[in-house]
Amino acid sequence: MTHRWSKAWALILFCAAVLPAFPVNADTTGLTSTAMPTPISDQQYLTGSFALDRHLDGFEAPLTSTGEFTLSPSKGLIWQNLKPFPDTTVMNDQGITRKHDDRTFETIASGARFHQFIALISAVLGGNWDPLSDQFTITPAKTATASNWQVTLAPKNNNGLSEQISQIIIKGGEFVT
Repeated sequence: MTHRWSKAWALILFCAAVLPAFPVNADTTGLTSTAMPTPISDQQYLTGSFALDRHLDGFEAPLTSTGEFTLSPSKGLIWQNLKPFPDTTVMNDQGITRKHDDRTFETIASGARFHQFIALISAVLGGNWDPLSDQFTITPAKTATASNWQVTLAPKNNNGLSEQISQIIIKGGEFVT
């Protein structure tokens, strides 16, 4: 029960910090075309695996979660955590929903503002840097090539994200991997 609510509050806090300043026009002129993957369109979908390290107070080693995701910019994101705690979360225009083992769903958060949250997550996973540059300092790796690049996103200090996220490292080739 506590794990579920802490996850919900973390997502809500992230949304609250990111959404008020969601950019209309963003400057990505500092990025080379090498560090720019092909963004996915609304008609495409993207699947992949993830590893997420959470650094918790009182623990020396990070808690590493691994799993799989499916992203459709027009339909939302399915985030399936496999280890250490199996969990499936669906994020779409209607909000954030958790799927239970008995195939029932529980709404964790909802509202119109979550459409922008999905757009932000879609931008990260889809390799579209424009919606991210207002909230993050975007730094491409110096040795990037078209088939092997890395971009580091560091939250800008004025948006409150730096208290929750130290950095996001995105790697890929033609697409985010």
